[in-house]
Amino acid sequence: MKLVILGATGPSGQCLVMQALEAGHEVTAIVRNQAKITTKHEKLKVVEADIFSESSLQPHFEGEDAVLSCLGIHAGWLQPITFYSQSIQPIITAMKGSKVNRFLTMTTWCTKSEGPFIVKWIAKPLFLKYYCLDMGRMEDYLEQESADIKYTVVKPPNLTGNTISGAEIKAVEGQWVPGGRASNITRGDVAKFMLECLDTDQWDNKLVSISN
Repeated sequence: MKLVILGATGPSGQCLVMQALEAGHEVTAIVRNQAKITTKHEKLKVVEADIFSESSLQPHFEGEDAVLSCLGIHAGWLQPITFYSQSIQPIITAMKGSKVNRFLTMTTWCTKSEGPFIVKWIAKPLFLKYYCLDMGRMEDYLEQESADIKYTVVKPPNLTGNTISGAEIKAVEGQWVPGGRASNITRGDVAKFMLECLDTDQWDNKLVSISN
């Protein structure tokens, strides 16, 4: 397949790019700074674009089969953010304009619910409050405004290393995986699951939480 990957310079995005190339996909990595990607591959194209601009994105979406996003932001724990909710609209609008119908992105557990103890009492109030609020707004946009495309929101818990662990990946539609531990899935496993979603319609137009 011909894939566009957003957020390709971050840890999760790098895992996704490498696994996609290893699987034989053609990858267009959209970045802010081309110098941050040192990987060279005959099936990898690296381009610069503004994720907040439909007109900047759309030319790079033309002729592609799917857009996968590992976009993220580093912000202070007490600082409100709008990164996710403000970037999703131009991305989806550019997809529709270029007739790309498959979109995968990642958020996190419990953007709209309390969840297990460690999330309810530690992670969300201390570290993830504003991330969860804005990721939730992005999820709302997809559910309410994007029913005409096939989207999947992959929701991992806390991310650890970059390798594929080999452990079972549990997947449940909804905000979290009951019984799942909140800190034991690798970025490699998340990338693996995202690519597997391309080969099934099981998770089309759904929010799916994953865990080991």
